[in-house]
Amino acid sequence: ANTFTVTLPTAVGITGRIYNVKNSGTGVITIATTSSQTVDGYASGTITLNQYDSLNVQSTGANWIII
Repeated sequence: ANTFTVTLPTAVGITGRIYNVKNSGTGVITIATTSSQTVDGYASGTITLNQYDSLNVQSTGANWIII
């Protein structure tokens, strides 16, 4: 039932690494990036997950992409 932020580690140096985040609660999870990195080009670098939403991201070595 809590709302919180999950910050991905830097994508640099971990090319191919995959993270899966699923919101199994009733709060909102905000996915954030470090520095000016992006997720699929989202300029703000943040994505929100509502209840039962999930997100799979993979490092390109510079940014994150949704898979």
